[in-house]
Amino acid sequence: MAHTHDVSVCGTYILDILGVPVTEIPPGGGRLLIEEIRLAVAGTAGGTVVPCARLGLKALAVGAVGSDEKADWMLNALEREGIDISLMERMAGSPTSATILPIRPDGSRPVMHARGASARWRIAPEVQAAACRSKILHLGGVGSLLAMDGAPSVALLRDAKAAGCTTTLDLIQARGETLALVEPLLPYVDFFMPSIDETNAMVGTDDPAACARFFIDKGAGACAISLGADGSFVMTRDGRQFTVPAFEVAVRDTSGCGDSYTGGFIAGLVRDWDLLNCAKLATATAAIVATGLGSGANLVSFDETVKAMNTLPVRKPARA
Repeated sequence: MAHTHDVSVCGTYILDILGVPVTEIPPGGGRLLIEEIRLAVAGTAGGTVVPCARLGLKALAVGAVGSDEKADWMLNALEREGIDISLMERMAGSPTSATILPIRPDGSRPVMHARGASARWRIAPEVQAAACRSKILHLGGVGSLLAMDGAPSVALLRDAKAAGCTTTLDLIQARGETLALVEPLLPYVDFFMPSIDETNAMVGTDDPAACARFFIDKGAGACAISLGADGSFVMTRDGRQFTVPAFEVAVRDTSGCGDSYTGGFIAGLVRDWDLLNCAKLATATAAIVATGLGSGANLVSFDETVKAMNTLPVRKPARA
């Protein structure tokens, strides 16, 4: 079957409103002058589809925005990236999901989130059929897709596998109870791509090999676990495993770095790269994004990212 797109990116689409540096919230009606405020397409789908497009993929956005001015900005931003937005749903009477992120000087960031349309979105049968015609189908945001979590997500990934898609899966701020949502999905997932904090919350250990083995035993074909400043760890069902160190860059903000890692990994998979090179491309993608403000920051093109992958200095790991 001919694929209509390289990747269908399904799940949470969120407008991030970021400010830096925020040292305090002024009391009363006080004012704080900061360096920069930026809008960014974010969420575990939105923060992945933009890097996919910038890395040269023909990408399909599948999710929902509301019926407000934030939706107009989000859809225009996606369209400017060359992303197919024909399957994005506009939900009448619902605000677009949005987050305010005041970034502290040390890079840490409290999160103020309004759930909005992404939490209400449930994929329609005809949209699901169209999404399954891509080479890769990514589902991002398990745990926050309140209307999709459970049986609808199982059906989406099951249908994608039946249609011959390679499937990838990511979460958002997983907790212990998120495991019950993840487990039924894993038999239909080729690459499960959480962070070590998320796997620790679900499994109870920060040993990436133990976490990866746990999810592979539950059905996943492979795990690529983000380790933050320590890079990532990859394990496959056939026993291959390796760690890719992070690159040394001047970090400004880590918002969207995990989603950008996923986008970079998918860009390698679409090109049928070896998994080690997929992980290196993903790591370079996340490193570039960390040098700017918000999801997709400073990411220019596939060629520039490959150049960074081959030239950036490697960071010495902090983990023992």
